[in-house]
Amino acid sequence: MARSNHTLGSTSEYGFPQARLLIPARPQRLLSAAIVLALSVSSHTMASEDDAIAFTADTPASVSQQTLTLPFDDAVERTLSQNAAVDISQARIAEARAAIEQANGNLLPTLDLSFGVMGSNNPLNVFGMKLQQEQANFNDFGAGEFFQTYANDPANLPAALETEPDNLNDPGWHHNFQTSLKLSIPIYNGGKIREMRTQAQALLQAAQSGDEAARQQLVLHTVEAYAGINTAEAFVEVASQAQQAANSFRDLSQNLYDEGVVTKSDLLKAQVNLGERELDVENARNQAANATDGLKVLTGIDTLQEIDLNEAIDVSLPETTLDEARQLALSNNPRIQALRGRIAAARAEVDVARADFKPQFNLMAQQDFNDDSLGLRNDSYTVGGVLTWRVFDFGARSGKVDRAQAKVDASLAERQQALDKLIGQVGKIWREANMAEKRVEVRRLAINQSEEAVRLEKLRYQQGLATMTELLAAQTEVDNARAELIRARFQRTMQRAALWLALGELNPERVESVRADGVKAALDTSES
Repeated sequence: MARSNHTLGSTSEYGFPQARLLIPARPQRLLSAAIVLALSVSSHTMASEDDAIAFTADTPASVSQQTLTLPFDDAVERTLSQNAAVDISQARIAEARAAIEQANGNLLPTLDLSFGVMGSNNPLNVFGMKLQQEQANFNDFGAGEFFQTYANDPANLPAALETEPDNLNDPGWHHNFQTSLKLSIPIYNGGKIREMRTQAQALLQAAQSGDEAARQQLVLHTVEAYAGINTAEAFVEVASQAQQAANSFRDLSQNLYDEGVVTKSDLLKAQVNLGERELDVENARNQAANATDGLKVLTGIDTLQEIDLNEAIDVSLPETTLDEARQLALSNNPRIQALRGRIAAARAEVDVARADFKPQFNLMAQQDFNDDSLGLRNDSYTVGGVLTWRVFDFGARSGKVDRAQAKVDASLAERQQALDKLIGQVGKIWREANMAEKRVEVRRLAINQSEEAVRLEKLRYQQGLATMTELLAAQTEVDNARAELIRARFQRTMQRAALWLALGELNPERVESVRADGVKAALDTSES
């Protein structure tokens, strides 16, 4: 019997399969191993994506026992509404928008209101406060002491002129209450503020693209978890069919043994085979429960809540050539668009740094109120313009420009690396997605062939021309063929979803319901 290795596992950042799970070659345990390995994908997705799960601490103490019907669209909505990855991307968008608002505000005039209280016995400060309060008088200059020494005698004039006025030199404490209203008008800042706004707009575009990338990645995880449950329940059906076949073989062997046609060894083999198939059914049910728990965690549903998936899902195949797929991926993939936004932001940062080499000119108008008590009295006005131009700074500005340019170079290299990686991965996943349907059809043919082989072996066994070992080997082929069909259907769904993700167009509309009567009938060889 031919053996083959199959890929089934986690996905890369663009949604392409990474992990390789190998089916062991021992034929009598192939079905059981296939069930365990195939169904591990849902729990593996939960564990490998740390930022794709948001656990809630406020789990209710009790939940309703009523079963929750969970269509795929509802599952996606729940995943997007409670996932930390979306919260992070939304916070980055809000941050970028706030930066734009800040830059726009810096282009407009500002009005500042200030209030200050000052007390001093410094002669210069005291005299200045009196001038601002319009309280200065001649006696503040020592006029009284001057005329007292002069005494209308010209001979005393030299002594009067040399008299040190106490009122001026030692005025004592004085205080001032100042209220100011200042209007600042930016005229020219070397284009720095406008480039900061350009940088913020580029970061907003990058954040929005990052948000879209996060959402599409979560849609992929939801497809994987939801289809994983579909696959798990189909494996339960396969295991049940294998159990039914094993039960019929046991009954047949018992009858033939009673008639003396076969040996007791054949009967024992049939009984052991039935026991193993019963274990397979129980194991498949446990794995289905594990897959269901994975979807509950992803969607934020309490694990005690019973859920019912009322549909089985599949993903449509993009109708595009490989060249068209690569072009679409390069232009539409949100991760690439986010990198483009970061490059634009880095280039704007270079222009911001270069603006420091240019002069700056600003206007101001100010109104002050000064008094020795609270109030709006003794107002004064000041208007002016300030031109500043830093001529030399020992390379501080040039170093800032070089640093910003290095960020541009790094961003360009990162984008090129991502583009090269995306082109290669799109080619791989496009080929896999277009081959998936052929694999499914081959698996269907294998089931038909192996079922016919079982029928013939059963007839030979009834006639005493074959052993139980040969009959069980034929049945193992059927079980394996059914398991491979389920695996192929799951891989087809995930490869198509991965291709849509690479193209930047994975959304719930790409997912379609393939059955309306429940997922237990998902294993149907007549289904296209």
